[in-house]
This record gives sequence, C-alpha cells and structure tokens, in this order.
Amino acid sequence: MGKKFGEIEIGGIFGGYEIINKAGNNLPQDVASAVGIVNSGILGATYQPIFYVGKQLANGENHFLICEEIRSTKSRGKMIVGLIINIPPGEGSIRGEGAKVVNIIEEADFSPEIQAAFDTAEKQLVGVSYKPIAYVGSQVVRGANHYFICEAKGIYPGAEPYAALVAVNVFEGNASIVGILPIKGTTQEEQTLFGYAFNW
Repeated sequence: MGKKFGEIEIGGIFGGYEIINKAGNNLPQDVASAVGIVNSGILGATYQPIFYVGKQLANGENHFLICEEIRSTKSRGKMIVGLIINIPPGEGSIRGEGAKVVNIIEEADFSPEIQAAFDTAEKQLVGVSYKPIAYVGSQVVRGANHYFICEAKGIYPGAEPYAALVAVNVFEGNASIVGILPIKGTTQEEQTLFGYAFNW
C-alpha cells in the first residue's frame, strides 16, 4: 500500500522513485553525507535540504530532494529547487562517497492541460507567487485535485522563497486552489504538523 496525502495515493513509486518523505533535517546518513560532499564540490552555491522525496535505482541510487539553493551572486540569491544526487554503488556508498549532482530542477514540465490548470488557479491568488518544482500526483474528488511542490514567494522586495505543497482542483473546466501547505520540517513541532498534514 502506498503512502497518502489525505486520500491521494502517491507511493510506493512516483516517477520511478520509491517515496521516502522525510524532513530535510532527518535524512538517512548516506544522503546527508552525499549532500555535504556535493556542497563542498560546488562553487557559488550551497543546497539546504527541506524535504527528501525519494530514491531510485540508477547505477547506485538517485536521491530526489527539495532544497533551498543559496547562490553567492546577488542576482540569484535564494531559490527552491529539486536536487537529484547520485550515490554510486560500492563500499563507500553508505558514506555518500562519489556523490554527484544529476539534475537541478528549477521549474518542472507538466502536460499542457495540467500546466494550464495550474496557471489559471495561480492567477487567482494575490500577494504570493507559486512556481511548480514537482508534480506529486492527483486525487479523484469533485473533479480532480492535482498536487504540486512549489517555490512560494511573496510579491514584495526582499521576499524570501519557501517550499509549499499546493492543491489545485479542476472541475468542469474550472481550476482553483483548494489548499496550500508550507513545507518546513525544521523543528519538532513543524515535523509533527508536517507528518499529520500529510497523513504519512
């Protein structure tokens, strides 16, 4: 049986990934070490995990994380991105040895229909913009709910981005936002809220 958000079935396989769903401050040792190795080898940016989505077998393992990317250049500053790290097989894999970045997702691609639904719903909001990083899945309700992990950002100078789960309902050709949940998982209280809200 897969894991659920409310009644949405999203596991055990999501886009080829086994769903893990852990807060970024509660990573398995090999993944935490891999993030450290990757950060030490990249110039001009560091990645702070917010949420560990899952893993995939691929010449070792690929690990998909939602991260805060912090750029040293003022033009970029902070962003929320999807980070895919590969840990190759071998004795050192448990320590994350040989870890490398496979992909950095700044904005996910969806089918034209899902993209149009998201764009229509997002235009109804004021004060905060949402940029989808990953499509989590869908749920049949009155119409269908679609779930996205997004970069959220206030529309004012100096606003800091943060990760959020956004639910969009599509019914009879109309799209609307039906839920927004910030993803933090940085304190015990937030982890409790995170776990409860996702029902995982």
